Amino acid sequence: MKKTLLLFFFIVFALTVFCEVKDEKDEEKNWGISFEGFIKSDYWYDSRQVEASREDLFLFYPSDRHFDKNGKDINASPAFNYSAVTTRLLGKIKGPEAFGAKTSGVIEADFSGVTNADINGFRLRHAFGKLRWDRSELMFGQFWHPMFVVDVFPDVISLNTGAPFQPFIRNPQISYTHFYNNYRMNITLLSQRDNSSDGPLGFDNTYMRNTLVPNVHVQLQYNGNNHILGVAGDYKVLRPRLVSDSLIKTNESIATYAFMGYWSYSENNFKWQCKGIYGQNLTEHLLLGGYAVRTKDPESGIETYTPTNHLFMWGNVVYGSNIKFGLFGGFAKNLGTSHTNTGIYFSRGENIDYVYRIAPSISFISNSVQISTEIEFTAAAYGNPNNSGIIDNSEKVTNIRGLLTIFYFF
Repeated sequence: MKKTLLLFFFIVFALTVFCEVKDEKDEEKNWGISFEGFIKSDYWYDSRQVEASREDLFLFYPSDRHFDKNGKDINASPAFNYSAVTTRLLGKIKGPEAFGAKTSGVIEADFSGVTNADINGFRLRHAFGKLRWDRSELMFGQFWHPMFVVDVFPDVISLNTGAPFQPFIRNPQISYTHFYNNYRMNITLLSQRDNSSDGPLGFDNTYMRNTLVPNVHVQLQYNGNNHILGVAGDYKVLRPRLVSDSLIKTNESIATYAFMGYWSYSENNFKWQCKGIYGQNLTEHLLLGGYAVRTKDPESGIETYTPTNHLFMWGNVVYGSNIKFGLFGGFAKNLGTSHTNTGIYFSRGENIDYVYRIAPSISFISNSVQISTEIEFTAAAYGNPNNSGIIDNSEKVTNIRGLLTIFYFF
């Protein structure tokens, strides 16, 4: 790992020097790469144990009650941590025209690793190239899933960026966008990498790869006059198994969909944003849900599947410049599975009826330094799913996270 980091920084240094010593002809062409990013340090306290990743920096919701033999809730224990792993480096690339289009690209990485076991590991976030014509654009590489919506996402301090109410996922993809006045129509074909669907092998991208069908996303957006509005549809197919537990080949798959709408209004230092999603099997988006085994043949062991259904909503208001105030609210509701199931789930939070969060924040900004603090009050109602995936006899647990984050931008 040390050798990899030294090699990376040597490459960055060499590219920077190269860009600075370009001759006048290159300056006129304005080709090359420029670097920016930030150093970021997070400090936080939780009032109880939580479901989270990256040493609990990426918070989902509070952990369910877990009682000891004396009836005391083991998870009703506070915790704290510090971390700087989300420090980030980004390279912006500009190149010569190709196929009559302007070309550009981005490479971005941080130190948060791919999994908890890889914390502090140097990992790829984004790597994509673009070809831009007058009325269309082709993008290829790894970038946010279109359900993230780079024009409308929560302006919060926490690394979770609104999850588990807002999608948080990056995918290898190829994307085509057509522009017409203030409208844009986008179609994207995606695979999975760091964020993968759940299944019999755990979180793995082979479930999609074995279908030969990419994740298909279509989105229409209006952007103008201080407003951004959009609607989208998403379709995905997974093949959880190639062979049953009884060593019988199986071709069973599960097809799921999601629909999304969003709106943003901004004027001067004020911004209001909101989004709603009705979707199935959105585990890889770091949202609640997944799928369950619908039936299982007792002789062949071949399974059929049924998806979970969830509703996700959030709203966010931000005001200010040097001193910025923010308020985020999110709600997620379990609507059960599409069919009765056997009780075997491949999902996140199948025993949760609903989750909600309220998170006020304040940031102080001076040139390249930003100091922010945020309080996240998150509640999750745990219970027992019946054979339709509906939660019975749920009880709410809550967590309060106090977060202090310091940025140094460069």
